[in-house]
Formats: sequence, structure tokens, C-alpha cells
Amino acid sequence: MVTQHTDLMPAPRAAAASRGDDFKRVLEELLQPVEQGIVILDNSLDVLFANRSALGILAAPSAEDAAGVIARNCPAGMFEACRGQGSCVTYIDVTLADRESRKLLGIEARWTSLPDGTAAYYLLIHDFSRWKKLDELRLRFATSLSHRMRTPLTAVRNAVGILSRQPLAGDEKERLLEIGWRNVEKLIASLDELQKIFMIESEEVTVCRTLTRLRGEIRPVFERLAGAGKVRGQKIALPDLVIFAGRGRLQEFITAAVETYATWLGAAPFIECSSSVREELLYRGVCERSLKLYLRPRTSCCPRAARANLKDFLSFHEAHRGLVLDRLATALGGALDISRGSTICLTLPLDPPFDREKDLVGPLHMMTERADLTGGRLGLVELRLVGATGAAGARAVATLEKVMSAFVRDEHVVARGERAHTWSHFVTGRSLEELDRTMQAIQRRFLDALGSGGEEMIPSLRWEMRYNRSSAGHASVAGISVD
Repeated sequence: MVTQHTDLMPAPRAAAASRGDDFKRVLEELLQPVEQGIVILDNSLDVLFANRSALGILAAPSAEDAAGVIARNCPAGMFEACRGQGSCVTYIDVTLADRESRKLLGIEARWTSLPDGTAAYYLLIHDFSRWKKLDELRLRFATSLSHRMRTPLTAVRNAVGILSRQPLAGDEKERLLEIGWRNVEKLIASLDELQKIFMIESEEVTVCRTLTRLRGEIRPVFERLAGAGKVRGQKIALPDLVIFAGRGRLQEFITAAVETYATWLGAAPFIECSSSVREELLYRGVCERSLKLYLRPRTSCCPRAARANLKDFLSFHEAHRGLVLDRLATALGGALDISRGSTICLTLPLDPPFDREKDLVGPLHMMTERADLTGGRLGLVELRLVGATGAAGARAVATLEKVMSAFVRDEHVVARGERAHTWSHFVTGRSLEELDRTMQAIQRRFLDALGSGGEEMIPSLRWEMRYNRSSAGHASVAGISVD
């Protein structure tokens, strides 16, 4: 009986070829989408892989052509230096035959081992012409802003020159004064935009987050815009909701959004402002609540030519306005979205986590400066709600925040506390006794609001003076502590 043995294992050469194909497939999946030019050469300088970005930078139709461009232009000792040092950087001036131009490139070579144990050269290709294009875009942006400022400045100079050279009266004088005033306003607006851009570049768009009554904060903004003729009318459909947000940055966002619509439409718009509350169930039953603020112009006042798309308009014509809106939304802790129907949406978290910079350091610096300007005291009182649990506790927190919002003024701001169910009150210009009376007034209104609502379990309020700074600059942490 003859037994025939069959070798089920592939031949070594076939196995090696299979591993090589698998390796190339992995390289294709990982490195092909990368924007950086990448070329991998074996020990004999034969190309193993080149991604699309490398082929585009080197103007090479294939990976072999890309390896040829590198071999012709790189110094002869580069690969030897790379083997000795592990890495090497060089610069090459490549002639692009098909484009009859030259391109300066940076080559960063690394000597490494592949997964199969063989040695190879890993080349990163840096295209400096992209940086040149970026510089050109920056120059074009600066030139555009310079032109926008120079035009009104020239108009003001001409109007003032005519008025200074010859005495005018009546309608002619009024016309020149109106030209000067209108162009001064344009110049100030351009300077404001330039300042915002530099603040964004230097990452100085900060925010001091305080307790804010949404409707009471946004309505005066529209009233000021209407008084300045920047809106033709407004319809505000906002709930009487209390949130923690940067009051100044929120007002700035609304103003910037309205001015964006006015530029897009070429006229003062009629703005509709509304909101919705979104609840999203996250992992392990955690519910994340957010407020979505909508700003849109009435379609009846939109010219047909302007109805194309606000997002495209900001991308192609007024990119800096879209950048300012996006950075203001980020500083507020939210997100910006511009819908296909050209509605500007700002999403803000209703229960943001404590942020030391936004909820403590920022308000403290702001109120310290205010106390220095007025020459008065600065007090920091921590208010704590004790015994708030379950659904009744959530209602008590909402009631207390609504009560506290009635006390918010320029000299009294309320920020989120570091611990749960705590709030920080920053108050300027009041003595310790006056601060105590203010906290007692908050307590009375809170108890009255819960009692009139039929609540049976009423949590207690406690407050403690955490910081006290007199007009002379002396600070202390001792003070009142009340149950």
C-alpha cells in the first residue's frame, strides 16, 4: 500500500509573495489618503510605495517615475548619511518638465525596518510652494481689508478738505457731513473686523460665563440694532430660559450674525429669532441637554439673487465673517451650523461642566477690574443648595437659578460653582452686611416661589463669604457663613 503525503503548507516563495501583497495593501489603506507626500524605497532604492500626494508633488505619473525624480535630484550621500544617522533632511530644486517650472521641496528621509524585517528608506516630501500659496492668500486678505478701510478714509478726507477750504451752508454742508459720518462708521466697522481677526489668530477670544436670562439678554441687542437701522424688524420667540453663557460674547455673536445677513442681502433684514431644547441620551443613561438658537431672515425680504446659499457666500466672499462666527460659538462652548436654508444655528449646552477659566478666573478678573474702576469692594459669596435630590431637586435648582437671575446686574454676576448645586456670586460696591441682606432676599424669593408651586420637600440654602477685597486692595477669606 502506497501512502501519498500532500504538503498543505505553501512554498516559502509563495508565502513571501503573499506577505508582500498584504503589506502593500496595508500601505495603500493607511498612507494613500494622507495629504503629506510619502515614498518608501527598499535597500536598493527601488520604489515599494508612493502615495497620490507624492505623485502630485513630484509631477510623476507613476511610483517608478517618482523614485527616478528623487534619485536624480537628491544628493548622492543622502542615503549613506541616513543609514549612519537614522535620519537625514535635504532640500531639492526639482524641474517639472511638463509644467516648465521649478519647485523647491524638502525631503526628510528615515532609515527603518519594515514588518518583514527588511530595511527601507521612508521619505516624507514637504512642498514649500503650498506655504507660498498660503502667504499669497494672507496677503490678498490683508489687501482686501486695507482697501475696505482706505476707501472710506479717502471719502472722509475729501469731505473734510472741502469743508475746510470753503465755507458752505445749507444742503451742501449737510450732504458732506453725512458722507463723512457714513464713511467713519464704515471705517470703524472694518477696524472692528480686523481686531476680531487678530484676536482669533492670537486665540484671545475668551469668555466669562455667568448666569444669563436668554430673552432678557437678546431682546435689548435687537432693540439697539433696530435703533441703529441695522435691522428692518424682528420677531423674537424665545422662552424665559436661564442659561450659563458669556453675556458679552453672546451679544457679540447675535450682532455679528445680523451684520452678516445685512451684508449678504445688501439691505437691513427682518430677523426671526427662535430656539428649541434638544435632549440626547448618552451612554449609561446620561442625558445631555442643549439649547439651539436659530437666526433667520424672512424670505419675503430676501432678493432672489441672494437666496443661493449663505454658507457659500461666507466661503467665497466674506470668509472672515464666517470665521468670527465660528470662533465666537466655540468660545461660548457651543457649535455653529449654517443650514441649507441659510439659517444660522448656535447650539449651547444647558448643563455645561465647571470650567475654571470661564466660571471662576474670568469672572474674578472682570469683577476685580470693575471694583478697581469704581473704587469699591469686591466680594465672592458661595451659595449652596442642600437637600436637592431627584425630580424635586431638579425643579428646585431651576427655580433658584431663575430667582438669582433677577439679581444679575453689572455689579452682581452669578457663575457656576465647582461643586454640584453651588453658585459663585461676584458682587462689587457692597459691604458684608449688604451682601448678607442680598443673600437673604434671594432665600425669601426662593422659598416663596417653591411654596407657591406646591412643593412639599424644600431644600435649604447656605452661603459663605469666600473672598473679600476692599477698595484699598486688602483681601481676606474670612467672612459671613449663614445657614
